[in-house]
Amino acid sequence: MNDVPHTAHTAPTDRPVPVIDLATLRDADLGVRRRLGKQIAAVCEDVGFFYIVNHGVSAARIARMFELGERFFALPQQDKLALSMANSRDYRGYLPMKMIGGDRQMTGNLLESFHVWHERAPEDADVLAGKPLHEPNVWPSALPALRDEAIAYAHTATQLASDMMRVIALGLDLPEDTFVRYFERPISLLRFIHYPPQPPVSDVERFGTRPHTDNGVFTLLAQDDTGGLEIMDREGEWVAVPPLAGSFVINLGEMMKVWSNGRFLATPHRVINRYGKERYSLPFFLNPGYDTIIAPILEKRAATAAPVFHTTVDPDANDTCGEILTRLYHRIWPSRDRQQTV
Repeated sequence: MNDVPHTAHTAPTDRPVPVIDLATLRDADLGVRRRLGKQIAAVCEDVGFFYIVNHGVSAARIARMFELGERFFALPQQDKLALSMANSRDYRGYLPMKMIGGDRQMTGNLLESFHVWHERAPEDADVLAGKPLHEPNVWPSALPALRDEAIAYAHTATQLASDMMRVIALGLDLPEDTFVRYFERPISLLRFIHYPPQPPVSDVERFGTRPHTDNGVFTLLAQDDTGGLEIMDREGEWVAVPPLAGSFVINLGEMMKVWSNGRFLATPHRVINRYGKERYSLPFFLNPGYDTIIAPILEKRAATAAPVFHTTVDPDANDTCGEILTRLYHRIWPSRDRQQTV
């Protein structure tokens, strides 16, 4: 989460966000998949945010995940705090409302969340070595179904994301495995998020999620029927991304922007729950392996790219995914290695 300047809580416009039909995502015909990839690539250049439909994940599967999320957030606060991220080195577990990390200039978001990282076996070499961002997940004993179902859902999300990365590569006239080869050992993150209703007032310091861009490759978001997600367009205006039945919302992150050499957008977005009821969302953040170097893959940028390359991930630094994410999370989230701020 890379912060962008605060702007007032003005009502967003209703300009439509593109919808991409993934019915041909796994078509046996390479040319068919390439045409889909070019459609997606064009939207990634123009908006950086879009819906996907006919994605292959059942409505019942998604509804079950929302049910488990609601049940988790309904647990007694002491049960949730027993899993507090403040007790974790690597940002596992429960993030209470308004709690932040090491950046004391930030204001905490009006949300609570539960974090499930890519699950690794206890005997995994990186787990045994104590590699950063590889600590085991923590789970609520009062909700035993959550573990297996969340892991299975994350696996499904990873497969869908990988298939999309293949067609996006084709859409850029690159080999189909250009991006997916970096995801053999991903450090992806599934978040269950709960936003309480917010008063309908203009207050730049109170966001469900403050304006930001994502750091990773891209985010696969399931949102409930409440609403509240908004994106910033090229003119600096906020545009609503309302719930669309049967869809996921996709947004690109800073790593994909760098990989595309500035061709694709990492679009600022925020959440303001203006609607007088609880909001739940389920974002899955696709991140490559810890040691993956994040540097441009495309040799040159398209003519449609912005004239100035701007990203919070330095394209010339040769930083790894793990280094980038560790810096970010140190700023925004608590850990057991330092005193927390609420």
